[in-house]
Amino acid sequence: MNVSLRIPLNFGFYLAFLLMLFAVPFTQGAPKLIEDEKANNSLNAEVEITDATNKVNVGEHFRIVRLGAEVQLSDIKRFQNWDSSYSASPLQDNQVLWGNVKIKNHNAPSSRYTFVIGNPNLDFVDIYMLDAQGRILQSVMTGSKRPLGNRPFVFREFVIAFDFHPQEEVEFYFRIKEDGPLVFTTTLWKSTALIAKEQLNLTFIGVFTGALAVLACYFLVTYVLLLSPVRFWFAVSNMIFVLLFLNVEGILGQLTGQTAIMSTTTTVLLALAIFCAAKVSHAMLHKVPTLWRYATYFGAIVMLIGSALLNTYWQIELSAVIGALVVLIHLFLAIRYRNPFNSLPNKIYAAGWATISTVVFLYTYWFLQGSLLTTSDNLQLSTLMMMGVLLIGVSVEAHEKVLIHNKQEEQSNAISDLRRFYDFYRNSAEGLFTANYDGQLITVNPAMCKLFGYADEYTMLQHVASVRNLFANQQELSLLLEQLAKEENAIGREIRGLRHDNNEFWLSISVQLCEDGGKHLLFGSVVDITERKQTHISLAYLATHDPLTGVYNRRHFETELTDAMSDLCQSGGDMTLLYLDLDKFKAVNDTCGHKAGDMLLKELAQKLYSQVGSKGLLGRMGGDEFAILLTGNNAQLAESLAAELMQLIQLHRFVWENRPFSLGASIGLVNYHSGISSPEQMLSMADSACYVAKEQGRNQIHCYSSDDEHMQRYEMELNWLSHINEALEVGNFVLYFQPYQPLRKVAEGYHYELLLRIRDEHGNVTLPGSFLPAAERYKLIAKIDRWVIENYFKWLSQHPEHMQELVRCNINLSGQSLADNELKLFILDAFERYQIPYNKICFEITESMAIVRLEDTLAFMATFHEKGCKFALDDFGVGFSSYEYLKKLPVDLVKIDGSFVKNILNDAIDMAMVRSMRDVALAMGMETVAEYVESTDVMVELGKIGVDYAQGYGVAEPRPLNELEG
Repeated sequence: MNVSLRIPLNFGFYLAFLLMLFAVPFTQGAPKLIEDEKANNSLNAEVEITDATNKVNVGEHFRIVRLGAEVQLSDIKRFQNWDSSYSASPLQDNQVLWGNVKIKNHNAPSSRYTFVIGNPNLDFVDIYMLDAQGRILQSVMTGSKRPLGNRPFVFREFVIAFDFHPQEEVEFYFRIKEDGPLVFTTTLWKSTALIAKEQLNLTFIGVFTGALAVLACYFLVTYVLLLSPVRFWFAVSNMIFVLLFLNVEGILGQLTGQTAIMSTTTTVLLALAIFCAAKVSHAMLHKVPTLWRYATYFGAIVMLIGSALLNTYWQIELSAVIGALVVLIHLFLAIRYRNPFNSLPNKIYAAGWATISTVVFLYTYWFLQGSLLTTSDNLQLSTLMMMGVLLIGVSVEAHEKVLIHNKQEEQSNAISDLRRFYDFYRNSAEGLFTANYDGQLITVNPAMCKLFGYADEYTMLQHVASVRNLFANQQELSLLLEQLAKEENAIGREIRGLRHDNNEFWLSISVQLCEDGGKHLLFGSVVDITERKQTHISLAYLATHDPLTGVYNRRHFETELTDAMSDLCQSGGDMTLLYLDLDKFKAVNDTCGHKAGDMLLKELAQKLYSQVGSKGLLGRMGGDEFAILLTGNNAQLAESLAAELMQLIQLHRFVWENRPFSLGASIGLVNYHSGISSPEQMLSMADSACYVAKEQGRNQIHCYSSDDEHMQRYEMELNWLSHINEALEVGNFVLYFQPYQPLRKVAEGYHYELLLRIRDEHGNVTLPGSFLPAAERYKLIAKIDRWVIENYFKWLSQHPEHMQELVRCNINLSGQSLADNELKLFILDAFERYQIPYNKICFEITESMAIVRLEDTLAFMATFHEKGCKFALDDFGVGFSSYEYLKKLPVDLVKIDGSFVKNILNDAIDMAMVRSMRDVALAMGMETVAEYVESTDVMVELGKIGVDYAQGYGVAEPRPLNELEG
């Protein structure tokens, strides 16, 4: 029976053993560690020695049995039920393994032999040597858990040496107690052969450990020189491999005498080796995920804990699992996480791990096959293992060279960056400087020297004792230093600088406070912003002053007025506002042009500013309008100042191209009171008072009063002005229509006049007489006419049936609209957009407005006459020259003013006037319409006279346009 198994000569074989344990756990049913054909020997356990025998594998001949620990040698000598099979599975508690073999010297000469049980890690080994009569010749009580001195001589394995004579027979009994797997060899050596073999083994062990030790020392020394972590961990890894190898071979226990902890030491060293190998891998490989790193560390920690808590068997099981996983993981990491920039070190590293993995799996394969490796085989595989370690060492060297090369490139790039920075520093358009916190300049660049008027850096550093000498205002510098002390930086701070010739200029400075070598230094840049600052000052001036006259503009004046009102509300006092409008200024502009007008405004503004002085605040509100704000005691002098200003303007003589002009002024005055809620309201009141002063004859001063009838009318117009604007924006206008009745023929189709109303938010409707005067005064009537045209034409296009039956719709146009060329184009466009027939529209114009804008009226009428539109002259007869202008206006319809119509039944003169108007219109080929027809009797009488149409409440009242059908 062959139970011999040589303990591996290196760490790779030990790993193979662990992998085997992982793949095939040691249980009672585990496969045998020997081939079955070798296990079928007879129970005749006898070995014969001949003259040629130097070594005998006794394990092929001995008998074994597992018995209780209480069985003694005397009991086992009588034992008959020896077992012929062998299993390496661990012993049970309170169980030992007994073995027996007989050896007979057949014809060999007398010589010294040694019986060897090989496995330095066995806990307890008792060897008994008996003669043929069963007497004990020698006995050895040894094992790793017993003192090293118990052994016959210091040797890493367990031996008995004896002299063996011809025809002599000896019998060996051995008892083994072990808490791990039963793996060992039993051999009988001729002592001289054993010594030769051991010398060879020790030489091999020395070479192998020496190579690892040299490798460790080399990387340790280079680590001290280069301070590279990967070198340190690789050196430590090799040192641990040396210790692990020596411990597995039993040399370490032999040297230290601490054989009792050999198994635990092996587990601890293996855990440390895994930890160090992980350190090497993670330093070598590129961006290994943290998960893999901690997984390896965790495995090493688990092994360390297991070494303290588990017995030998479970330590081996745990080490097998973790060791196998670590080998596979690091082989995978070496292949997967390569350096993308230079993968050669990682390829060599992967080759090293692949070599080690190959050796481990070869040992595993042969171990599972039960084959024994010769010393030559062990040497070859160990050499291959050593090559794997060397490959890893080479990869570390290559990795370091790559790092050194990268570092050299970084240093080269850094030098290039420094060179570029130096070039930038020297050639920068900004002034750059370095100074200590006390203000002493350390470095400056040429731009800094040029900025402050120095020839070069040396001259500037010699002449400028402190940064303080570069600033005109030391208080501004102190504020800058305070900001640096708090925030450690200041960006774009604007300060006045002082050149070498003592001229001041504006600069923008950005400074950073940094600590360098325990010193606080200032690093800063300076830019000349004199031109920009002057522009900024000019812009700031223009933002608050009128560019033509130099006095405050409207925006700034309103701001000052707002602040004054706010102060007044808090502290009380008096305040008065004057609003001044020049009279006859338009005549200068129209006669001599705007250049003359601008010159006049400059002259008057200077005189007004001189007169007002420090008494108040003067501002130009726009055009030829000025405002003066008086506060405190000066407010009580408002009327006298207003009179002085009016007299000053009246006395001023303006001459342009030898043409003299004199002006006047209308002034509105408002005293502040609690009823004024805003600056806008106060300005509006002052403007209203100024307007009333103009209406009352100009060159007057009018004080605002809420009881003033003129003021109330004016403010009512202003109120309507806001309503009109709102109606234009949100569409509060409503279209009405009022039919007019044909008196001389049967009515066919629709004849009506289009009227306009405003509906407020409460649904109340306002007649046009209330808001149209304000619209005409403030130039809004053209916008209203545009709204009427747009919305009526749109309504017509949406009601084609009604448009088909429409005969004529009269639409009122103001004189302002007749002179508005854009409105004329808008109406032409509306006809085309909405496809409205021109002959269905009749535009009504009032006699008074037609006379005032006669040329514009004629041009407008000519344009639309050509298209087919009709024209009606409204309110005919109220003017002084109605008949004269009637000949000049190409109207189609004359609307007789209602003031002549409503009393024709009672007033013969009105009757005669209506007759004459009808006769003149008939003579000129025009139709007539009588307005304000309020009864059937009046309508009948008009028919008798020959008037063509009647319009008024007697015919039909105005109704909303949307009530029309079809």
